[in-house]
Amino acid sequence: MLTLKRLPDRYTIWQLPVDAVPPALPVSVFAAVLRSPTELSGVCPSAHAPTGALLDEGWWCLQFIGPFDLTLTGIMVQIAAPLAQAQVPIFTLATYNTDYILVPQLRYHDAKAAIMAAGHRIVEDTQ
Repeated sequence: MLTLKRLPDRYTIWQLPVDAVPPALPVSVFAAVLRSPTELSGVCPSAHAPTGALLDEGWWCLQFIGPFDLTLTGIMVQIAAPLAQAQVPIFTLATYNTDYILVPQLRYHDAKAAIMAAGHRIVEDTQ
């Protein structure tokens, strides 16, 4: 059984031009900035979304309670598969210690039901 924690902030997935300066984001929140040869994109609490970015707002972020050893396999698929079966879109990220999965706010109840039906648990951080 996996335990996930729903983070208290609402999240935005964003994209900036490849040559944009990465935004300064607070160290007190979960956020990610990724650069590829074709884009600069990221995830952050909606209150900190960069000005002028292409925005996809309205996501809840679920943190896998870890840490997990990097040699473990199948952690994400244990959650992603039930969400795919429930036709809930996802956006995934990982850090050295754990994984994160974002689900649309409007589909959160479907996501929670699918995750729990698969035998996992969600705790809600209500800071």
